Amino acid sequence: MGLMPHKTGMKRKTKAFSSISNSHGFTLMEVVLVLIILGLTASLVIPRVGAGWKRMEDREFLQEFTQALRSSRLYAMNSNQVVAFRLNGEERAYGMGRPLPKKIPQNVDIFADGLDRDPESGDFLILFYPDGSMTGTDLEIVFDGERIFRLHIHPVFGTVEVARRGTQ
Repeated sequence: MGLMPHKTGMKRKTKAFSSISNSHGFTLMEVVLVLIILGLTASLVIPRVGAGWKRMEDREFLQEFTQALRSSRLYAMNSNQVVAFRLNGEERAYGMGRPLPKKIPQNVDIFADGLDRDPESGDFLILFYPDGSMTGTDLEIVFDGERIFRLHIHPVFGTVEVARRGTQ
Protein backbone atom coordinates (compact mmCIF):
# COMPACT_ATOMS: atom_id res chain seq x y z
CA MET A 1 0.00 0.00 0.00
CA GLY A 2 0.98 3.50 -0.69
CA LEU A 3 1.59 6.21 1.79
CA MET A 4 -1.22 8.72 2.30
CA PRO A 5 -0.77 12.12 3.87
CA HIS A 6 -2.12 12.51 7.28
CA LYS A 7 -5.09 14.94 7.30
CA THR A 8 -4.56 16.29 10.74
CA GLY A 9 -1.34 18.04 9.77
CA MET A 10 -2.89 20.14 6.93
CA LYS A 11 -4.45 23.51 7.59
CA ARG A 12 -6.43 25.42 5.01
CA LYS A 13 -6.19 29.16 4.67
CA THR A 14 -9.19 30.97 3.26
CA LYS A 15 -8.46 34.47 1.93
CA ALA A 16 -11.44 34.81 -0.36
CA PHE A 17 -12.47 38.48 -0.82
CA SER A 18 -10.05 39.73 1.77
CA SER A 19 -8.98 42.70 -0.35
CA ILE A 20 -12.60 43.78 -0.88
CA SER A 21 -13.50 43.51 2.75
CA ASN A 22 -10.60 45.83 3.64
CA SER A 23 -11.81 48.50 1.15
CA HIS A 24 -13.64 51.46 2.73
CA GLY A 25 -14.79 53.35 -0.43
CA PHE A 26 -13.42 55.42 -3.27
CA THR A 27 -10.36 57.57 -3.04
CA LEU A 28 -10.66 61.31 -3.52
CA MET A 29 -8.74 61.01 -6.78
CA GLU A 30 -11.26 58.48 -8.16
CA VAL A 31 -14.23 60.73 -7.25
CA VAL A 32 -12.59 63.81 -8.81
CA LEU A 33 -11.79 61.89 -12.00
CA VAL A 34 -15.38 60.66 -12.34
CA LEU A 35 -16.72 64.20 -11.78
CA ILE A 36 -14.39 65.59 -14.46
CA ILE A 37 -15.52 62.95 -16.95
CA LEU A 38 -19.20 63.62 -16.17
CA GLY A 39 -18.66 67.38 -16.55
CA LEU A 40 -16.96 67.00 -19.92
CA THR A 41 -19.69 64.65 -21.16
CA ALA A 42 -22.44 67.04 -20.04
CA SER A 43 -20.71 70.01 -21.70
CA LEU A 44 -20.73 68.13 -25.01
CA VAL A 45 -24.23 66.65 -24.81
CA ILE A 46 -26.36 69.48 -23.37
CA PRO A 47 -25.81 72.02 -26.20
CA ARG A 48 -26.69 69.39 -28.78
CA VAL A 49 -29.88 68.48 -26.94
CA GLY A 50 -30.86 72.16 -26.71
CA ALA A 51 -30.23 72.74 -30.42
CA GLY A 52 -32.17 69.59 -31.26
CA TRP A 53 -35.11 70.81 -29.18
CA LYS A 54 -35.08 74.15 -31.04
CA ARG A 55 -35.02 72.44 -34.44
CA MET A 56 -37.90 70.25 -33.33
CA GLU A 57 -39.95 73.35 -32.43
CA ASP A 58 -39.06 74.87 -35.82
CA ARG A 59 -40.21 71.73 -37.65
CA GLU A 60 -43.42 71.71 -35.64
CA PHE A 61 -44.20 75.30 -36.66
CA LEU A 62 -43.41 74.52 -40.31
CA GLN A 63 -45.75 71.51 -40.24
CA GLU A 64 -48.55 73.52 -38.60
CA PHE A 65 -48.11 76.39 -41.06
CA THR A 66 -48.10 74.21 -44.18
CA GLN A 67 -51.05 72.22 -42.80
CA ALA A 68 -52.98 75.48 -42.33
CA LEU A 69 -52.26 76.40 -45.96
CA ARG A 70 -53.41 72.97 -47.18
CA SER A 71 -56.51 73.13 -44.99
CA SER A 72 -57.40 76.55 -46.44
CA ARG A 73 -57.17 75.15 -49.96
CA LEU A 74 -59.28 72.10 -49.10
CA TYR A 75 -61.87 74.24 -47.34
CA ALA A 76 -62.17 76.44 -50.46
CA MET A 77 -62.64 73.38 -52.66
CA ASN A 78 -65.16 71.69 -50.34
CA SER A 79 -67.22 74.80 -49.56
CA ASN A 80 -67.14 76.10 -53.16
CA GLN A 81 -66.07 79.52 -51.81
CA VAL A 82 -63.00 81.72 -52.06
CA VAL A 83 -60.99 81.36 -48.84
CA ALA A 84 -58.47 83.92 -47.61
CA PHE A 85 -55.41 82.62 -45.76
CA ARG A 86 -54.25 85.60 -43.71
CA LEU A 87 -50.87 86.69 -42.38
CA ASN A 88 -50.53 89.59 -39.97
CA GLY A 89 -47.01 90.68 -39.04
CA GLU A 90 -48.05 93.12 -36.32
CA GLU A 91 -50.15 90.53 -34.48
CA ARG A 92 -47.68 87.78 -35.44
CA ALA A 93 -50.59 85.53 -36.36
CA TYR A 94 -51.95 83.54 -39.32
CA GLY A 95 -54.93 81.46 -40.36
CA MET A 96 -58.28 81.48 -42.12
CA GLY A 97 -60.62 83.32 -39.77
CA ARG A 98 -60.73 86.57 -37.87
CA PRO A 99 -59.33 86.78 -35.23
CA LEU A 100 -56.37 84.85 -36.56
CA PRO A 101 -56.19 81.53 -34.70
CA LYS A 102 -52.47 80.66 -34.88
CA LYS A 103 -49.49 82.58 -33.49
CA ILE A 104 -46.13 83.05 -35.20
CA PRO A 105 -43.20 82.43 -32.78
CA GLN A 106 -40.89 85.33 -31.98
CA ASN A 107 -37.90 83.65 -33.63
CA VAL A 108 -39.74 83.30 -36.98
CA ASP A 109 -39.87 85.79 -39.85
CA ILE A 110 -42.04 85.22 -42.93
CA PHE A 111 -41.25 86.95 -46.22
CA ALA A 112 -43.23 87.11 -49.47
CA ASP A 113 -43.51 89.40 -52.47
CA GLY A 114 -46.70 90.28 -54.31
CA LEU A 115 -49.31 89.25 -51.74
CA ASP A 116 -52.68 91.02 -51.75
CA ARG A 117 -53.48 93.11 -48.70
CA ASP A 118 -56.81 93.47 -46.94
CA PRO A 119 -57.43 97.26 -46.67
CA GLU A 120 -59.52 96.88 -43.49
CA SER A 121 -57.31 94.61 -41.36
CA GLY A 122 -53.95 95.13 -43.05
CA ASP A 123 -53.56 91.35 -43.32
CA PHE A 124 -51.58 89.89 -46.20
CA LEU A 125 -53.71 87.42 -48.16
CA ILE A 126 -53.28 84.22 -50.09
CA LEU A 127 -56.60 83.50 -51.79
CA PHE A 128 -57.62 79.91 -52.49
CA TYR A 129 -60.36 79.33 -55.08
CA PRO A 130 -62.91 76.51 -55.29
CA ASP A 131 -61.09 74.99 -58.28
CA GLY A 132 -57.95 74.50 -56.11
CA SER A 133 -55.96 77.37 -57.62
CA MET A 134 -54.69 80.35 -55.64
CA THR A 135 -53.22 83.82 -55.75
CA GLY A 136 -50.01 84.67 -54.02
CA THR A 137 -46.41 83.70 -54.24
CA ASP A 138 -43.77 81.59 -52.62
CA LEU A 139 -43.10 82.24 -48.95
CA GLU A 140 -39.78 82.27 -47.18
CA ILE A 141 -39.71 81.31 -43.51
CA VAL A 142 -36.58 82.22 -41.56
CA PHE A 143 -35.84 80.83 -38.09
CA ASP A 144 -33.54 82.82 -35.79
CA GLY A 145 -32.30 84.83 -38.77
CA GLU A 146 -30.33 81.84 -40.10
CA ARG A 147 -32.33 78.71 -41.04
CA ILE A 148 -34.31 79.41 -44.22
CA PHE A 149 -37.17 77.37 -45.67
CA ARG A 150 -38.96 78.11 -48.92
CA LEU A 151 -42.63 77.23 -49.25
CA HIS A 152 -43.66 76.88 -52.86
CA ILE A 153 -47.40 77.01 -53.43
CA HIS A 154 -48.23 75.91 -56.96
CA PRO A 155 -50.44 78.65 -58.47
CA VAL A 156 -52.69 76.29 -60.45
CA PHE A 157 -52.85 73.21 -58.27
CA GLY A 158 -52.41 74.92 -54.88
CA THR A 159 -50.08 72.21 -53.59
CA VAL A 160 -47.52 73.18 -50.95
CA GLU A 161 -43.88 72.06 -51.08
CA VAL A 162 -41.23 72.83 -48.45
CA ALA A 163 -37.53 73.03 -49.25
CA ARG A 164 -34.62 74.07 -47.06
CA ARG A 165 -32.31 76.74 -48.36
CA GLY A 166 -28.85 77.75 -47.23
CA THR A 167 -28.26 80.12 -44.34
CA GLN A 168 -28.32 83.90 -44.75
